[in-house]
Amino acid sequence: MTELQKHMIQDLQLRGFSERTQEMYVRAVRQPAEHYHKSPDLITEEELRQYFLYIKNVKHSSLQC
Repeated sequence: MTELQKHMIQDLQLRGFSERTQEMYVRAVRQPAEHYHKSPDLITEEELRQYFLYIKNVKHSSLQC
């Protein structure tokens, strides 16, 4: 687990999120990082925007087939 993940989980714990919610938030941050093959803290706002469009248009349409 990276320092960024540890810090994020600690922040979520302090806010009272359930363990399942914490896992889902960490996963949501990890997915675009894996897509771009770089650390989440290096992903730009534009890359996130493009990733969300990709999920909406490409991934979503392939699930409907």
